[in-house]
Amino acid sequence: MSPLVKWTLFGVPTVAVLVLAGCSLTRAGYKSPSYTVRAMLDRVEVRDYPALVLVQTSTRKEVEGRDGSFMRLFRFITKGNAAAQPIPMTTPVLYRGQGPSEAMAFVLPATMKPGDVPAPLDSAVQIQTRPAGTYATLRMSGRRRSAGREKALSEIRSAVERSGWQLEGEPEFAFYDPPWIPWFMEKNEVLWRVAKKSAAN
Repeated sequence: MSPLVKWTLFGVPTVAVLVLAGCSLTRAGYKSPSYTVRAMLDRVEVRDYPALVLVQTSTRKEVEGRDGSFMRLFRFITKGNAAAQPIPMTTPVLYRGQGPSEAMAFVLPATMKPGDVPAPLDSAVQIQTRPAGTYATLRMSGRRRSAGREKALSEIRSAVERSGWQLEGEPEFAFYDPPWIPWFMEKNEVLWRVAKKSAAN
């Protein structure tokens, strides 16, 4: 059997299994917010989320943290706060808002209430609370900066418009994996707050 055939039969599947295991272990190492699936609109999940405590800083999705935003938040959870308190990393990393109000946010552990969060040392870092709410959620395909983002937004709009729900506010983008994860195995989602349509609608 030639080396090429051996690699095709044994090497490629082995690498694929290792990469898949790496993705699973990476995600399994971090806690994510709990939620309840309330309804399905085609491929769109309608989820109820509890209130989330966030630490956030201004950024733009396109730069993917290369403007220092990721490190500002990372320093905060690695003792860069008034209490020098280490805080566990969680997933996902959220991108919220649009234009000048766009921000990157880490979700703080569910055990931390707003009053438990130490003050940031960096004035560019703020503590925010995202109120409990219902979100239409869809997994995005492709790279974070790809057209998959717009495709997912369009699919959510279409599914929600045909339902008894209506969209509210701006969408959020949730990224669960580090940059080294292959694009076809990334877990990226769009979350968009929804509310039940009133009788007037």
